[in-house]
Amino acid sequence: MGDAVWMLVGALALVCAVLGGLLWHKRSRRPAARPDAAPVAPVDRTGPAPTNASPAVETPRATLPDPATALVPPAGPAAPVAAAKPVARAEPPTELGTPAQQPVVTPTTKPPAVAPVAKAPAVVPTPIVPIVERALRFELHDDQAEPALRLERCSAAAWQGATPLEATPMQRDALARLLACADQLEVAPGAAGEPLYRLQLRHGAALALARGKLGGASGPELRSAPPEALDPALASQAAAVTLALHCAPVYLVGLRAHVTETKTVAASLHPKLVAQHEGRLKSLLQDLTRYLREAEENYAGAVRKPVFVARVAETCGHAETLWQSVGEAVATARAQLDTQAKASRFGEVQLERSLAALRDLQSQRRAQDSAARILAGWQALRLALGEAAPAAAAALRDAAAALRSSDAADRALGDVLKGCIDGAKVPDYVGKAEFIANRSAARELLQRIDAESLEPAGQQLTRAAEAIEAGYAGEAALELLLRLDSAGQPAELRRP
Repeated sequence: MGDAVWMLVGALALVCAVLGGLLWHKRSRRPAARPDAAPVAPVDRTGPAPTNASPAVETPRATLPDPATALVPPAGPAAPVAAAKPVARAEPPTELGTPAQQPVVTPTTKPPAVAPVAKAPAVVPTPIVPIVERALRFELHDDQAEPALRLERCSAAAWQGATPLEATPMQRDALARLLACADQLEVAPGAAGEPLYRLQLRHGAALALARGKLGGASGPELRSAPPEALDPALASQAAAVTLALHCAPVYLVGLRAHVTETKTVAASLHPKLVAQHEGRLKSLLQDLTRYLREAEENYAGAVRKPVFVARVAETCGHAETLWQSVGEAVATARAQLDTQAKASRFGEVQLERSLAALRDLQSQRRAQDSAARILAGWQALRLALGEAAPAAAAALRDAAAALRSSDAADRALGDVLKGCIDGAKVPDYVGKAEFIANRSAARELLQRIDAESLEPAGQQLTRAAEAIEAGYAGEAALELLLRLDSAGQPAELRRP
């Protein structure tokens, strides 16, 4: 057993010796690196080789004699010359730009320029105008005998006597869509051959048609005669535009001046007085200004918004509630002043209390003036939208009467109080100067109350009541004269 182990160890040692010899022989055959060889520049494979690089030219190496033998003269006539050792070739310094030391610059490749492609012009679809039966007039009928809307030619005489109107581009476009087939109307005897047309709305039909109560789900169906001459879906917007052109100048211009004057009166109110009424004076005035501005910017859209109209009607109730609360405050201040005027003796105590009551009365009268104007403004805006309640006129007249009676009562009470102040005896002790100052201030307040009349506010309440009693201007039969251009757009509008 021991001999076998030693034989295996010997075999392994022999194999290791053979493999070591082969490895040593292989390494000894590898050529030694030349110490004088120039380092090879790494090849940049990221881009193409520079075009200005010229191929290397092999130059013959110069053979120089050995310096040791060159200084010793040759011994004998035939002394052999020792072979010169090869000297490493001196490489010339690499100039700038050669690939040996200068990094290879990869040329920047610009993306190919994309030629601009001309876009084709947008194709605007031309509205298809139906060919309808020619007639003297186009009409929209509901369940009544008279047509709700009528379109016919207009005479030159009627056009010359009409009043020009200013219309926005949106209003002109809404009318142009309804009048797409207007050029197919026949010219009646006496009518102008020019493109002059008359648009008529039946009494009470303009507002109902604008709000969809005619031709909608809640109203009777509208029929065009001749068929397809007038589109009932486009008649609603055209009716709203007609209302805007007729009613907006009647109501909104005067209402804007009314609101501006009310803001001037309310600006003089003391902050404590505004807070006493929970800020409703300023908030209602701000809402009135905002709602009026929206109606001015888009009257045709405002009359067609049920939420907008309902909000205005609801705020009219808030304005009436404010008016009543301010009237109660004025009555309270007047009662305090009346108590001092009826005192058995009017002395320095009564004078001091009367002065405080006069200041309160003056402030409450100013608040009453503003509340009356705000109430009249909200009711006027509600009328401008075609939603004035019949009872609103009576409420406004009652408010105007209450304002006049309040003004008269304050003047009468002021005359009584003035006599009491004049008859009061000046004290002879230390409070004499204070008494004189209070009496001068009371007389000045009485003069201010006489000068600050509530009559202008009462007139505004009366005018609003009269406008409501006259009825909404849009309920009448409305007419609109139009001149169309070659493209079928309203170039000019007039009102008879």
